[in-house]
Amino acid sequence: MEAGTKVWAFEESGDDPWILSEVVNRTDSEIQLKKADDGSVFSRPRLAANASGDGDGVKYEGVELANPPLSEAEKAEGMDNDMISLPHLHEPAILHAVSERYSEGKIYTWTGPVLIAVNPFQRLPLYTREILESYRQEGLLRSQNLGDSNAKRLGPHVYSIADRSYRQMMSEKRKSQSILISGESGAGKTETTKIVMLYLTTLGSNTSGSEEAGGNAEGEKLSIMERVLQSNPILEAFGNAKTLRNDNSSRFGKFIELGFNRAGVLQGAKVQTYLLEKVRLGFHASGERNYHIFYQLLRGASEEQHQKYCFHDGITGGLELANFFHYTGQGGAPQLREFTDESGLKMTLKSMRSMGWSDDKIDQVLSIVAGILHLGQVSFESKMSDGGQEIASITDEKTVADAAKLLGVDLQKLITALTVRIMITRGDEIRIELTPDKAQDARDALAKTVYGAMFLW
Repeated sequence: MEAGTKVWAFEESGDDPWILSEVVNRTDSEIQLKKADDGSVFSRPRLAANASGDGDGVKYEGVELANPPLSEAEKAEGMDNDMISLPHLHEPAILHAVSERYSEGKIYTWTGPVLIAVNPFQRLPLYTREILESYRQEGLLRSQNLGDSNAKRLGPHVYSIADRSYRQMMSEKRKSQSILISGESGAGKTETTKIVMLYLTTLGSNTSGSEEAGGNAEGEKLSIMERVLQSNPILEAFGNAKTLRNDNSSRFGKFIELGFNRAGVLQGAKVQTYLLEKVRLGFHASGERNYHIFYQLLRGASEEQHQKYCFHDGITGGLELANFFHYTGQGGAPQLREFTDESGLKMTLKSMRSMGWSDDKIDQVLSIVAGILHLGQVSFESKMSDGGQEIASITDEKTVADAAKLLGVDLQKLITALTVRIMITRGDEIRIELTPDKAQDARDALAKTVYGAMFLW
């Protein structure tokens, strides 16, 4: 690190953790740096001799060598597409390269075979039919060694990942492929999964077969591709919720398996879900929401459904239904930015019918959702038992009666489940009456169990 060398210096305070700086001078014990933005000079101590460092083996605390900037001509040739080509690959180099591309509207960057994506939090014209077709054509030509080896390759894109997995699956060895999509909350995993599924199902669709593609009308036969894609709105309605960072955050893990025949035609799909965040049923923070389906039903239900599911506006005291119910109003029941709950319910119902659900099955599922909402309204008051112990008593039996009717369970058994803990020891049944606090915990536990079972079903 000679004088004039560009480096990155770590700084705990400030918005940017890594500050571009220039080496001014260095001694046996420290290095002096000058910030590129304001010219201020500061120093960093030298690390122990056995620490890995730059070419001369010297390393300084929180200092990394910067890569030389690329010219516009080099960027036009795509030299910034893959970070593996960078002379120095470390945290500040990765952050800077991704940030530079993001500022130019390029949200995808390669690092070897791994694709890094930055959520733009806006709709970009990156997924049009024309762009999808261009990646499909490039993948097809390269898989058959027909493309021009000197031709410029298309830029980084999630379509490239999906295409590569499909071509490798269809190669001579016919090996199954896996695509791992990971990231923190709000990174864009849900949307990326849908984009990958759209690309793979498009490649695997048999448009020349007997199935009719494009059947969207109710009652019209849908292709396998369309049925696979129609499962997404249902999963999102029952498994996604608004958090402080993301309006459509998946609160569960999923493993989606797409099955293709030897000709590469999509045959079907299987979705395995796990680790549903059931704790959200009983509590969610201010500004957040419970699962979308609750708000879709409360805000999008017809007058007839309001009567059927016991959503009586007159009992809310002027509050909107979504703010009135305990399980939906804790966070203020905020609206979503990209779509309304009313349109969300229409999409969910359309997907259910597209998947072959009968009207009776749809009504049963929505009844359970409504029953859980009413279950959350059950409150308890304290009374004294014959033995002088404080026990829970249900404040309003009509509320629990509505919940029992919608859940399809016996009223007395539901009351017992909420207010009594039953233990079986050596064949003997021991009944312990709960306090109001314990009864409230039992109510929330029951709601989580019912919703979790419905989600898996």
